[in-house]
Amino acid sequence: MDNDGHIQGGQLDDELDDEELDNILMYVVLLGFMFFFQDTHQQVPRRRRVRDSALSGRDYVLEIINGHEDRIIQNMRLDVPQFLLLCDLLLNRGYWHAYPSQRVGVHESVALTLMCLSHDERHRVLAERFQHSTETIDRHVRRVLRALVRLGRDLVRPRNVDDTHPRILNNDGTHVSAWCRAEVRERFRNRHGDLSQNILAACDHDMRFVFVRVGWEGSAHDARILQETLLDPGSGFPMPPQGKYYAVDAAYRNMPGFMAPFRGARGTPHERAAKALFNRRHASVRNIIERTFGVLKKRFPILKGPMQNYLIATQNNIVLACCALHNFMRDYVPNDEYFNEEAINGAFADAHIAGEQVQMGQPIDMSQQGIDNWNEDRRAMAAHMYVNANN
Repeated sequence: MDNDGHIQGGQLDDELDDEELDNILMYVVLLGFMFFFQDTHQQVPRRRRVRDSALSGRDYVLEIINGHEDRIIQNMRLDVPQFLLLCDLLLNRGYWHAYPSQRVGVHESVALTLMCLSHDERHRVLAERFQHSTETIDRHVRRVLRALVRLGRDLVRPRNVDDTHPRILNNDGTHVSAWCRAEVRERFRNRHGDLSQNILAACDHDMRFVFVRVGWEGSAHDARILQETLLDPGSGFPMPPQGKYYAVDAAYRNMPGFMAPFRGARGTPHERAAKALFNRRHASVRNIIERTFGVLKKRFPILKGPMQNYLIATQNNIVLACCALHNFMRDYVPNDEYFNEEAINGAFADAHIAGEQVQMGQPIDMSQQGIDNWNEDRRAMAAHMYVNANN
């Protein structure tokens, strides 16, 4: 499956930075002509540098790397070896490269971006900390975001799809804070009245994202986003292998490849009890996606909002970059505190549910017959669970 397909909606164009550099060079040339033709007898006061701290951004990063091990974790959510590994991956795979005459290196560029994502820092705060102009900070944040989106092509993807995991894949949506112009604001307003964008994501039970799609307004319904994704041949959505399925919540339709809970408790007492048991076990399996979103938003408060006035393309890249970093930390940081905390919570949830108990992707059959067959399979599963629980 194509690497490009598992993260959807990002902006990877570097031409904007090239245009900015051209504009800066043009400004410098015009400024030189102004000074050349200026009256030589006129005294021009020397402008004092605004960022005049003795500790430059480069020196600050070196101090963090060589300082106490907790400092870099608190500021960038990574320890020193993993921070250096992340920088090396971006360089060695060609996702981040230095421009000519650039003073900001990859370590400083990645560090300021991680601080932006991990603490929702304003660019003026980062400018003071790293001793650069706000324009420089903005340019490097956008460059590193694009590099992380490219890295996400390698990290956000299914793995071991032919093996039977102790649990199954999950698919769900979540809202992250958004900022937009006034004329399109109502489209981004969700049912709670907040501005947000609706993210479609699928994860496995290792709490890794296997698919992420961004760019939908907060007013869009989860089921519509999934349907549009499945009908889009270029979405690259990873359909589960034959005989497996995604566990989805009640907002989605129960159809082949996507198992939703029962919405009602109709039927005989035996059927109602079977459906209730099925829904409890379904919830215990599906809550991994909620915990995965919980880790993502806890680690990167920028997603909680209120979102700064970034362009929509940059906001999309922020979400994809955070998901890429999430998978990077899951793969390369085995004792991460956020994952360990959620693993304990998941163990408690599974114990609670247990106490209540006395190749190629499959094709999508969305015909009425296919939906009816899938509904019958779900009823059979519920009945089988109920019989086993009472024997």
